[in-house]
Amino acid sequence: MTPYRGLTPPAPRVDEAPFVDSGPGGGPPESLVLDIGGDVGALILFADEECLGAEIDITPAGAPRSHHTHTMVRRRRAVDREFVAGVYPDLRAGTYTVWGLDGESLGSVDIGGGQVAEFQGGDCRARGR
Repeated sequence: MTPYRGLTPPAPRVDEAPFVDSGPGGGPPESLVLDIGGDVGALILFADEECLGAEIDITPAGAPRSHHTHTMVRRRRAVDREFVAGVYPDLRAGTYTVWGLDGESLGSVDIGGGQVAEFQGGDCRARGR
């Protein structure tokens, strides 16, 4: 199935060389690149150990849950410590609802363009908050 559905796809440009990223080619699997700037920010959702491997959904505030973005909570390494977190590397600026594993809202977080926001997800469940 073609995304052009009956339309002729654009001809490839032959005068433009392909982009080659000369950034880090190796490194540990938990390495991240955050694509922020302009009206795009990022979110780090810190969580308890029991959330490892869980996928945590976020939605723009007021949007149906079906319009979610999710990421897996993993063990991460920083220079001087380890932590458990999910990382959303490129989010449009705005307010987002963070959804718990129990399907309830954990709260909301504001994402600013060019900034990294943080959210404390605890045990990733709304009960007991």
